[in-house]
Amino acid sequence: MHHNPPLLRPATHTDMHAIWQIDAKVFGEDIYPAFFFRQAMDLWPDLLLVAEYEGQLVGYVLGGFGQERDKGWVLSLAVLPEARGFGLAERMMRQMETNMEGLQISELRLTVDPANPAQRLYYRLGYQLVEEVADYFGPGEDRLVLVKKLTDTAAIQG
Repeated sequence: MHHNPPLLRPATHTDMHAIWQIDAKVFGEDIYPAFFFRQAMDLWPDLLLVAEYEGQLVGYVLGGFGQERDKGWVLSLAVLPEARGFGLAERMMRQMETNMEGLQISELRLTVDPANPAQRLYYRLGYQLVEEVADYFGPGEDRLVLVKKLTDTAAIQG
């Protein structure tokens, strides 16, 4: 992956199967059902981004937001093993942050398994630990909750 960097772009309908395959390859059994990505694309079209390299998808990042409209979530980030080590996850996270800011999201949250080495990337990008939650997704599924302030809208608005 040295020649041209992967292209980051919004996902399309034709990407759905490849996104699900990446999810299955990276996360094994603990994955979103395939229909979830399709619904997420309908709900948040600017927040499902894929990384394409030489015509193949090699990663994706999925964001969303809920009841608190100024707080966004990174729901999932996956890079195929053969595409790791080239800064792709960082590029996708930075693009997600930019897209979130464009939607007036001022704070971005995510959860990460305490054993997941990806947390080093999140801390480097300025995310801060706000909570450790035991059994977040069920028994033995502990997660760290990390938060990053994207913009200080209160200071801008005076």
